[in-house]
Amino acid sequence: MTRDEMIVEIINLTLRTAPDLEAEVTADSSFEELGMDSLTRIDLLAAVEKNFGLSVPDEKVGDLLRVSDVADFLMAHKAGV
Repeated sequence: MTRDEMIVEIINLTLRTAPDLEAEVTADSSFEELGMDSLTRIDLLAAVEKNFGLSVPDEKVGDLLRVSDVADFLMAHKAGV
């Protein structure tokens, strides 16, 4: 899966997790700007973990502020970094 494909999937997961978002979700969207509270972000990360079959370490959660951050994390995980 390419980074762009991951971004599309993360955007879809974001829209399913928080269907009431008023702003358009893009790769550069920050979850805070989208109006997602911390519990909704945790729900999103749980969906990402389930969808991509991995676990996000607790110390990384605070670094995942944008859709692109999640995609970069997934790409690094895929590369074995």
